[in-house]
Amino acid sequence: MGKTKLAFISDIHYYSPKLGTEGRAYELRSGSDQKCLAESGAVVDAAFDLLKRSDVDAVVISGDITNNGERCSHEEMREKIDGFLKEKPLYLITSTHDWCTNGNPRRFVGNEVFHDVPALDAAALDAFYADIGESKVVSAYENGHGFHSRCYQVSETLRLLAVNDDADGPGGSSGYSEAHLAWMEAQIAAAKAAGCDVIATEHHLLLPNVSPLINNGQSIGGREAVAARLADAGLRLIFVGHSHFQRTSEFVSPAGNKITQVNVGSLCGYPAPIDYVTVENGVAAIDVEFLRGFTYNGKDYGAPFFKEHSAAVLYNLLNAAASDKEDLRERLAAEGIRFGAYDKVYFLIRRLARTALKIKVGKAGRIVNFLTFGRGVDRKAVKALKNEPLLPHIIDIFLCLFDGSYIARDMPEAVKTVALDVSTLPRRVISKLPMKKAKKEKIYRTTDQIEALMEELVHPSAPDNLHVTVSL
Repeated sequence: MGKTKLAFISDIHYYSPKLGTEGRAYELRSGSDQKCLAESGAVVDAAFDLLKRSDVDAVVISGDITNNGERCSHEEMREKIDGFLKEKPLYLITSTHDWCTNGNPRRFVGNEVFHDVPALDAAALDAFYADIGESKVVSAYENGHGFHSRCYQVSETLRLLAVNDDADGPGGSSGYSEAHLAWMEAQIAAAKAAGCDVIATEHHLLLPNVSPLINNGQSIGGREAVAARLADAGLRLIFVGHSHFQRTSEFVSPAGNKITQVNVGSLCGYPAPIDYVTVENGVAAIDVEFLRGFTYNGKDYGAPFFKEHSAAVLYNLLNAAASDKEDLRERLAAEGIRFGAYDKVYFLIRRLARTALKIKVGKAGRIVNFLTFGRGVDRKAVKALKNEPLLPHIIDIFLCLFDGSYIARDMPEAVKTVALDVSTLPRRVISKLPMKKAKKEKIYRTTDQIEALMEELVHPSAPDNLHVTVSL
């Protein structure tokens, strides 16, 4: 069979400069977001320029094309897509951010936020992108919201099942009605009958991929039943977005059929991944690369910018908490966080923030070990890191969620040891508390998830999050 190479990108969240990129209101919005908003157009341009010059046969966007469904963002993003289509094919699905399901598209001017931004509703959104890839459509299905799922013949030997899962699942959740799912099964069968390999993309997760503790609610409704049906129908590979995590995971149906889920991280957030998949002779080889940089307002930015921007979300909060009561109040309010006791507890917040910003690993370790009678964290590991600030290590571990544990590849073993020891503290504390066994067991289910999550971040299990081969 022939060879086909695709590139998957997701969660662009393109933000039109017309919505405002200066002033206090925008700073509060941007400063609390892992994604790069003002720079999103420059990031897309850099990615598209790279992909135009690459050997990929086509590009696939797995939803959340715009920041919040703003019409101006869609129109500007469509111009970029049309420019790319002059060079290579492109296929896409839309998702919740593209039709602003929260009903809250905004623009920012100085200190003010305005809610008068025109947006695309579901019907207008579907029509806006309907012609993209139209000549390659083998079959289409329209759900109750007017969204279409489509099966594309992307090459002589490969079909792409691009499905829209918005609000079509049980109780209006993301997912699929019975008719929608039956159509998907029929397309998988038809592709195989035609001698073609088939891969799929949807926006929301098919299944939690890091930990139910983190992304339990990011999956489609009826997830295990749907995953089993797709696997049993013969689908072996699906690309998803939504969580902004770069993660690869596997699911095996009760009948013994395996499906691999590749969660594509956000292009405009750390680490700006592009997922390449080469399909040949019934085998798909996936290799993930990170965008190396972009040019914004005449200035070049390298890959470290994405990490710095994501880390700044936490630093902004801590610096405000440590030194500016009103700044912190505004930052929390921008996130919808308000509580009546704020003024009374700010002194405690300030003390904790100042400690977090300056504390060294050695001191933190000594405090933990004192409180746990020397049984908290490995003393040898703490000693190896004693003069290093604690916060950067916490941020690196946090960013492992987004980069598929790429940072963990070079992370010192002492850091991993301390992190794993700390993750066991909740269980050890609970084990000493006087409470009923049944209640402890219930809490242990959560502490088990905490420990498993930390283990996954610093010692990710197979399959490889950045390189994997799947038999189709």
